[in-house]
Amino acid sequence: MESCEKLHLKSPEKSTQHRNYGNKLFQEKKYKDALEFYTQSVMEAPDKTRDLGLAYGNHSAVCFYLKLYQETIESIKLAFDNQYPEPTSYKLYLRWAHCLYHTGDMQQASKKVNTAKKEVFENKEIEEKRKVKLLEEIKLLDENIAKNRSYETTEDNKEFHKDRGRYLQATCKIPAGSVIIAEKPFATVLLPDHYQTHCHHCIGQLTAVVPCRRCSTVLYCSETCRQQSWSIYHQIECQYLDICHSIGIAHLSLRIVLTAGLQHLLDFRDKMSASEFYQKEDRIGGVTEEGTYDKTYLSVYDLMTHALDIETADSFQYTLTALLLLTILKKSGWLEKKSGDVKITNDNTEDITKLQFSQDDLYIGGLLLRHIEQLVCNAHAITELQVTQTSDTSLVDSKSQERVATAIYPTTSLLNHSCDPSIIPGFDKDKLVVRVIKDVEAGEEIFNCYGPHHKRMSKMERQQALKTQYFFTCQCPSCQLYDEQDIFTSYCCPLCKAALKENETTCSCTACDFTDHVTMFLTNENTAKNMFIDGLKCLQIQDIEGAIQNFTNCLNVQLKVLYKHHKSLAETKDCLAQCYALSKKYNKAIPYLRDSVCTLGKLYGDTSIEYANELHKFAGVLYYAEGFLEEGLAVIDKAVQIFTLHCGNKYELVQELEEMKICMLDKLKIE
Repeated sequence: MESCEKLHLKSPEKSTQHRNYGNKLFQEKKYKDALEFYTQSVMEAPDKTRDLGLAYGNHSAVCFYLKLYQETIESIKLAFDNQYPEPTSYKLYLRWAHCLYHTGDMQQASKKVNTAKKEVFENKEIEEKRKVKLLEEIKLLDENIAKNRSYETTEDNKEFHKDRGRYLQATCKIPAGSVIIAEKPFATVLLPDHYQTHCHHCIGQLTAVVPCRRCSTVLYCSETCRQQSWSIYHQIECQYLDICHSIGIAHLSLRIVLTAGLQHLLDFRDKMSASEFYQKEDRIGGVTEEGTYDKTYLSVYDLMTHALDIETADSFQYTLTALLLLTILKKSGWLEKKSGDVKITNDNTEDITKLQFSQDDLYIGGLLLRHIEQLVCNAHAITELQVTQTSDTSLVDSKSQERVATAIYPTTSLLNHSCDPSIIPGFDKDKLVVRVIKDVEAGEEIFNCYGPHHKRMSKMERQQALKTQYFFTCQCPSCQLYDEQDIFTSYCCPLCKAALKENETTCSCTACDFTDHVTMFLTNENTAKNMFIDGLKCLQIQDIEGAIQNFTNCLNVQLKVLYKHHKSLAETKDCLAQCYALSKKYNKAIPYLRDSVCTLGKLYGDTSIEYANELHKFAGVLYYAEGFLEEGLAVIDKAVQIFTLHCGNKYELVQELEEMKICMLDKLKIE
């Protein structure tokens, strides 16, 4: 027993040894291996010691090189909590600033840069040459932060128009790729299908598992998230989760009210009723008496409800749902307790028909209804790229955006819709990071896409969807022009190869005078479809030669009648490329895949996730083919750029492509 007490004790010597091994691997740029040794160094170091501080400092360095920016920040904080040596603290502050810059938090990044600059200036142990280099690095980072901060939304670039409502416009030229909004939600709700895989509070994927202390339904990634969730909303929702699941998006209305807090909402009512400013009909929503944009509850309260546009039956259903939520708040005791924890019991015997609602209660009920009406148009889906295997014969897995949670982002909700948007949203857990995907000139409005996109839906489908859910007729440039989606389902002119215009009986060319009956085109297209189906059947039973024969015959027919960027033509070429790749005839696959990728880039757009997935697939084939490494490097760079734009640089496929790029460069050196 005495010997057991001496086992597994902390060891400064072992911690130093692991740290030194890690340093050696770090210098060799073997970052993942170095991370393991630095982690061991952390585990061996005694608590609140310089050894632990140094271990965390080195851990932060390797995390930074692996682009694990949030993990880097956590390690830096822990280094400072554990006697990290003061003479080198400037390194951590500068690293911290870089991380905040990469995650889009320009305000905090600026503060850390100033701290790092102060530390460097005051540090007498840094050699002069080294100090000059550090100050140059700090100056460059500071300039980049300042440039990006100028793109962030402020009170000055929020405008109002009587027809368009509130909107955002650029106060200076914003280059593509710039972060303009990094916004935490006012409230968010994780979808039940993801309870076992994501944190109930911050929406991050679960690695550690921390359950609710009361229910067996929800999980958290940390004790911090569990405590915050319980204190803000889960103590009320815990016993009513089944009801919350049954009401869909209205659950977020309850979460908004609980997040705001009872006392705040009652004070908010008194402030609104006592001030003449808030009674003005022409008041700009979200703006306070002081003329600043309020990023807290006022900005949520002032989102449009479209109450007059909602169908009567829907309005009645929303009212009943608000009453149900108000009943939950009444029975839980929340309405009687303006602060502190609400006592949870399993006593549900009280007759809800005998509940008495005060004027304060009814005010809260009105807010619940207001938020339900707002969410129909203003709720934002938090999405994640999901990968599923389509078949054993598929070259790549199927990738799609899957909704993980629903949230309310007041600032991002100011963006008006365009079917050809200026921005693309991405997520870091529940934080919404908005980047512009095209250059935006000073004074131009910045547009979001509410779902109907000109690269994915026809003009008629877009107009109908927007009118039904958002109650407006879109007048964006894409809706003013011809329907560009038509060319991807068009026949081709046999004389000049341009896309044909089709009506019920004839096809005519706008580029030349060709006109013909549609029957010939339809007959050939149907023949090609049958050949394509036969090719798929062969592919399913691993008859690759038979599949190639059928797909080749199909392609020959399609080339006679289909426009060069027809979706079916791209699909056939993709299948042929797949067959040749499965036969390890990669060079034969390349021309077919190149054409297919080109069409999908035009179909979905050259910054779309669909295009990035095709580029990823193309890069893999180019890697295995002979003589295409330089083209492969260019394809990888483009794919990485798009994936980073959508999913951030920590995304799995970004790492995979970077590793493939290293291998390609090594192969080029050998050649």
